[in-house]
Amino acid sequence: MDKTQADAVSQAILEPHLREQETRASEIRARREAAAALHARKRLAAWFALGGMAVGAAIAYFSSLHFAQGLIWGGLAGAALAVLVRQRRA
Repeated sequence: MDKTQADAVSQAILEPHLREQETRASEIRARREAAAALHARKRLAAWFALGGMAVGAAIAYFSSLHFAQGLIWGGLAGAALAVLVRQRRA
C-alpha cells in the first residue's frame, strides 16, 4: 500500500468523526452566541434599572417619600422602560 492509498483509507475512517466534530462545534458556537445575546439584554436592563433607581432616589430625596421606596419604584420603572426599549429594538 502506498502513501496515497493510506491517506485515502485514513480519510475514509476519520471523515464521519470530523463531520460530527464540526457539527458539535457549530452547536456550541450557536449556544455561546445565544448566551452572549441574553447577557447583553440583561446588561441593558440592569443599566436602565440602575438609572431608574438613581432618578427614583433623587425624587424621593426632594419629596416626602422614603429613600428606599424611591429606589424600588425607580428601579421598577427603569426595568419596565428597558423592556419597552428591548421590544422596540427587536
